[in-house]
Amino acid sequence: MSKVTRSVLVLWVMIVCVLAVGPAAQACGPWKLGMQAYSFNRFTFYEAVDKTKALGMQYIEAYPGQKLSAEHGDIQMNHNLPTELRLEVKQMLKAKGVKLINYGVVGLPNDEDECRKVFEFARDMGIETIVSEPPEEAFDLIDRLCQEFKIAVALHNHPKPSHYWDYKTVLRLCEGRSEWIGACADTGHWTRSGIDPVEAIRALGMAGRIRSLHFKDLNKFGVHRGGEHDVPWGTGVSKAREVLGMLASMGFEGSFSVEYEHNWLNSMPEIALSAEFFRRTAAELGVSGWQWIFNGKDLTGWDGDPRLWTVKDGAIRGETTPEKPTKGNTFLVWRGGRLRDFELKLKFRIRNGNSGVQYRSKEFDKWRITGYQAEVENNQGKVGFLYHEGGRAWLVNVGDLMRIDEKGEKIVISNVNDQQALIDAGYYTERDWNEYHIIGRGNHLVHYLNGFKTMELIDDDRVTNPNDAKDRKGSIREGVLALQIHAGPPMLVEFKDIRVKHLDPVYGDAQLVFNGQNLDEWMTKASSGRADKWAVGKAKVADDNPKMLAAEEGAGELINLTGEHGHSRDIYSKATFGDCRIELEVMVPRGSNSGIYVMGEYEVQVLDSYGKNDDGQRRHGRDLRRLRPAGQRVEEAGAVAAVRHRMARAEVRREGQQDPKRRVPEGRAQRSVAAQEPGDEGQDPRRLDGPGGGGRPADVPGQPRAGGLSQHRGKAFGEVVLGDLSTSGIMRAGRCGTAAKNTEYS
Repeated sequence: MSKVTRSVLVLWVMIVCVLAVGPAAQACGPWKLGMQAYSFNRFTFYEAVDKTKALGMQYIEAYPGQKLSAEHGDIQMNHNLPTELRLEVKQMLKAKGVKLINYGVVGLPNDEDECRKVFEFARDMGIETIVSEPPEEAFDLIDRLCQEFKIAVALHNHPKPSHYWDYKTVLRLCEGRSEWIGACADTGHWTRSGIDPVEAIRALGMAGRIRSLHFKDLNKFGVHRGGEHDVPWGTGVSKAREVLGMLASMGFEGSFSVEYEHNWLNSMPEIALSAEFFRRTAAELGVSGWQWIFNGKDLTGWDGDPRLWTVKDGAIRGETTPEKPTKGNTFLVWRGGRLRDFELKLKFRIRNGNSGVQYRSKEFDKWRITGYQAEVENNQGKVGFLYHEGGRAWLVNVGDLMRIDEKGEKIVISNVNDQQALIDAGYYTERDWNEYHIIGRGNHLVHYLNGFKTMELIDDDRVTNPNDAKDRKGSIREGVLALQIHAGPPMLVEFKDIRVKHLDPVYGDAQLVFNGQNLDEWMTKASSGRADKWAVGKAKVADDNPKMLAAEEGAGELINLTGEHGHSRDIYSKATFGDCRIELEVMVPRGSNSGIYVMGEYEVQVLDSYGKNDDGQRRHGRDLRRLRPAGQRVEEAGAVAAVRHRMARAEVRREGQQDPKRRVPEGRAQRSVAAQEPGDEGQDPRRLDGPGGGGRPADVPGQPRAGGLSQHRGKAFGEVVLGDLSTSGIMRAGRCGTAAKNTEYS
C-alpha cells in the first residue's frame, strides 16, 4: 500500500525569523547509504526496492539487465524502458519512499545518439550519477553531455585486467575534464586487484574526483576468483573503517551503494550488519550528527535495576519472571544527557507484556519516571500512540493529530493516517524488530513507526518545571530518556540501535490557525472573486465531474467547491506572519490549479499533473512559480511540498543542481517552490490515504502579511503548520477545495 495517500493539500508553515532551514538531513548527513540493486540480482527490481526499504535505506542504484517485476515478464530495468513504465516505476519508488539515485554499470559508447538515450533516461528518472566504464575516445562527448544535462558520470573499476582497475587510469582521464567526471570507487574490486583502498581513496579524494562508491569489505586481499567474497563491513581486509575515516577527513559528500556479492539468496542479515557498521562509524566520525548511546555490549551510560536489565546478542533486554518481578513500573535511564529539541531512533522487539520509550521525562524516584511515553506492545492500532506516564495519562491515539490547548483540553484536529489503513499496510510487525523515529521540536511532537507516521501532537498546555518532579500536569520541554518495564505478568522487551540527534532550536512553537471545524480563523476578500465557496468537511473528487471536488460530511478539511475560475474568492488566514516555512499536501483534480499566497499577493502555483511523465520546464524547482506533483493520477493526486518564506531574498534548493542558490535583490519578491523527496529524515511523508509526491524547502521573500489559499477550480489543502523562530507560532490549516487540513506554522 502507498505510504502517502489521500488527495489533499497539507500546508505546514514554519516561521523562520533569522535562520534559513535547509532540506531535512539524511540518515548520515552528507553521506547517502543505499543499495546497488545488483546485490539482489536473483530478484526483480521491484523486489530489490522492497528489500532496500526493509533495510531502512532510502536510496537505490539500478543496473541494466535486471527484470523489472514478476508482472512484467522479461521487461528489464534499463534506459530503454518505455515512457508508461518509467511513470509506473517512479510512482512505485515514491510510494515506497526510495529514491533512484544512480544507474550503472552501463555502457556509454562514442555514439551521441546512444549516449543521449542514457542521459535522457537519467534525467527523466531523477538519477544523479551514471556509472560506466566508457572507451577513452568517448570522453569529449560524455563530458559535453554531462554539462548539458547536469548529470555526473562516475568511472567504475572492475578488477584487474579491466581497463579501469588501477585508480591512476581514472585520475589520468579526469585531468582537464569538468567536475561532472569522477570515480565510482569500488573498494572490493581494488581489494581483489591488490590495491590498498585507503591509498586509492586518498589519491582520488585529494583530486576531488570521487562521485560515488560501490562499498565492500572482502575476506581476502589480492585474490580474484580464488574464494574471496564479501563479508559484513568492518570484519574483512578492505580497511572499511579506515576508508570511511579518510573520506570524512576530506569532507566527502555523496552516495555509498552497498554491493554485496555473496550469499545471494539470503544476504539481508549481513547487509543489515554492514549498514549498522556504516551508521555507527559515520556517527563516530562526526559525519551524521547522530549520537549512538548504546554500545551493543553492556549498559555503560545506562542505569536501572540490574536484576531486570541485561545485554544479550547486541540488545538491551528488560525481563521480569515469577522469580524476579517488579512491584511497579521500572525504567532503565540514560545518564548521558537530556532531551530538548531532538530526534530519536531505536529498534525494539517485545515478546509479551507492555513497555514504552520515555522522552523529555523526569525521574521522581530511583528508576521511577514520569513524562511522554511512546507505546511499545504487541497490539495493532495501539503501538505507536502517545501516553503521559504519571501525568495526563492517555494523550494521542494512533492516527490522530491532536492539540492540547492552554487549559489542558485535548482536541483531535484531524488524522495523520487512517488507523485501519496503517494496520492493513503492516505498520507494525508483532514479536519482531520494529523501529521508532520520534521527533520533538518545542511543543510539536511526532511519532513514526517503521516509517509510518502514527501520531502528532501540538502541546500548548502549560509548560512544567523540568526541575520539579512533582510538576507533572502539563507539557514538557526537556527531560531524560528511559526505557520501561511495566508492572504485571512476566514480560520480555528488547532494544537496540539507539541513537539521538540533538537539534538546534530553529523553529518556535506550533500554532494552529485552522481548527478543523469552521472558518473562524480565515477570511475572504470581495475583490478576489464573485462568491464565497469555501466549506469544511471531507473532500473527494466529484462523482459526476473529475475536474471538481465535492464535500462529504465530516471535518478537518477546507474545501473550495467552485466550478469555474474566478467564481470563488481566495481565502486568507486572519493571523499574519513574517518569515515562515510552509509544507503542503495538495489535491488538484484534472485540469485544475491552485496556489499558496505569501504576503497575500505572491503566489506559489499548484497545478495538476494528470498523465504527465516529464513536466519539462514545469518540473519541481525549475519554473519557480509552479509545483506539480509529477506522475500521479488526478483521482489519487497528493503531493507533499515545502515553501520557505523569507524577507527580502529568496533561495531555492534542489538536489542535483550545480548552482542551488538564486538571489533576489533587496526589497523584491519571487515565487518559488521545489520538490522534497520522500523519506527525508524527520519529514517522512508515509501517509496512508492516497499516493503522493514530494516537496523540498524553498525560500520566498516578503513582509509580514496574512497567508492565503487561491480559489482556482477544484483544490484541497490541509495540515498547515507555522513556527516562529524568534517568538512563537506554527500554523496548521485544513484542506482547501481546492481542500486543506491540519495546518501549522513555525
